[in-house]
Amino acid sequence: MTAHGKARWNRYGDLIAYCNHVHNHRPDCIAAAIVVVNCCPVYENPDAFAKGLARPRLDMKKVVKDTIKIFADIPLRSSANDPNDQPEALTVMVVNYDGVNPAKLVTDELAPQPGNPIHYDSFLETFCSLYAKRFSSRR
Repeated sequence: MTAHGKARWNRYGDLIAYCNHVHNHRPDCIAAAIVVVNCCPVYENPDAFAKGLARPRLDMKKVVKDTIKIFADIPLRSSANDPNDQPEALTVMVVNYDGVNPAKLVTDELAPQPGNPIHYDSFLETFCSLYAKRFSSRR
């Protein structure tokens, strides 16, 4: 995600719609989401229509933290009886990507840290634990 205004709420809506779709099809499915947030203040959109587009200067640390909070506040579903519009597992990764050079993973205080429920390690633990509970006895 490189746009942090309306786009972050659109991605939030996409996530909810995805969870509903998955759980309406099969309630015991595990809906998991990886949200990638770009923290680069000088992103250059590679699309022709956006070449040289002047961008407003924003306090990217605040914008990224606010964006992360939107996704961190989504309640996680722990059983097949919980609401269909919630994911079971979710992680937020922060990258620094200028649109030209390869992206770099951000691991400093701007990104979720180990122990945070939306850190990648927590995401994997949650996903694997739920998978084992729901599907290990089926063969």
